Amino acid sequence: MQVIIHRGTHQIGGCITEIKSRQARIIIDMGEDLPSIKQLADDIDIEGVTSGKANCDGVFLTHYHGDHIGLYSKILPDVPVYMGDVAHKIFLAFQKRCKNKYIATIERFNTFVPAQKITVKDMVITPLRVDHSAFDAYMFLVESEGKKILHTGDFRMHGQTGSKLIQTLEDWAGKVDVLITEGTTLSRNENETITEQRLQLEAAKLLKAHKYVFVMCSSTNIDRIGALYQATPQGKYFLCDKYQKTILDFVSDHNKTLKKNSPLYQFEKVHTYGDNLLEKMQRQGFCMMVRSGLQFQKIMAKFPDSLFIYSMWKGYLEGDAKSETICATVPPDYVYLHTSGHASSDAIKKVCDTVKPTTIIPIHGENPQNIEKLNLPYNVKYLNDGELYDMQLYY
Repeated sequence: MQVIIHRGTHQIGGCITEIKSRQARIIIDMGEDLPSIKQLADDIDIEGVTSGKANCDGVFLTHYHGDHIGLYSKILPDVPVYMGDVAHKIFLAFQKRCKNKYIATIERFNTFVPAQKITVKDMVITPLRVDHSAFDAYMFLVESEGKKILHTGDFRMHGQTGSKLIQTLEDWAGKVDVLITEGTTLSRNENETITEQRLQLEAAKLLKAHKYVFVMCSSTNIDRIGALYQATPQGKYFLCDKYQKTILDFVSDHNKTLKKNSPLYQFEKVHTYGDNLLEKMQRQGFCMMVRSGLQFQKIMAKFPDSLFIYSMWKGYLEGDAKSETICATVPPDYVYLHTSGHASSDAIKKVCDTVKPTTIIPIHGENPQNIEKLNLPYNVKYLNDGELYDMQLYY
């Protein structure tokens, strides 16, 4: 098999990985650059995938964050696109709210479920469910020519379901020949990673101490919303708008179909905000999910003595990726309560030691050489964007 990282060897986000066998050719992720990256690389062109005659057996999307899916509209119509079933519903609902002109394209995506093997000519792709700040996210195990490649996408082990990852890898992957792993946190000053469980406990304290609480977090960060929902004291309202309720209903309905459904995703007592609830909100208190925008600012103005929790990346409030619309909604006295959606150094090491790769290819990080800090007993291959890695030359 051959690997080409078209983009993502020395940057966070914007990831595009190609894997080829003798007969098959697939792409994993078609990401756009993060707002903080100052370049025109989103004009990226891949023959047979985004231009020319279609010559690709499938684009497999790890999850719905823009830096992994954002260039989906550039994929040629005859190239099939694959995405997790629930993730597809969430992404489609989000794009409909944004009145995206490519709705028909998204509706044509193929969907899969965890561990459902997909055969593409002489290649077998197995999607493995992982914990991330995007719900229904996946790693991909790619098998062909007697070899195994594991592409991690974005993952973590400090989320609500992260503890299941090692068992999943032991059951489905085993030892692999090549591990293509994200290294986001290796490029940052990594502090002690707070778990989603600890975050939920801290939220519970705040929700108990304050009668009126507004929270800003991503509308598709389902685990975070689930933690806040569980942390809301009995008797208080948990509120959101109609769009957010639609997203939560997708997850709740899916949860009901599972043999072991999780209380984290039981959103039956979520209420949709309306002025008819104002009196009850004032009397009983509430936790309300908000986003940037005038409609939420108007609601917040009705509760001047409320607490505001900001639960997203701080980069949206400062620096190159600063969002003026978010800054206009977040008050200066906000409380910061957040944790990363990416793997800690320890989590990356545990994954490596579980699948024992012959070779590691680090991506999704600004300084891939930082993986050496983990002192791993495995060969590391550093690639540049567009460079071909031919496994036959090394095995």
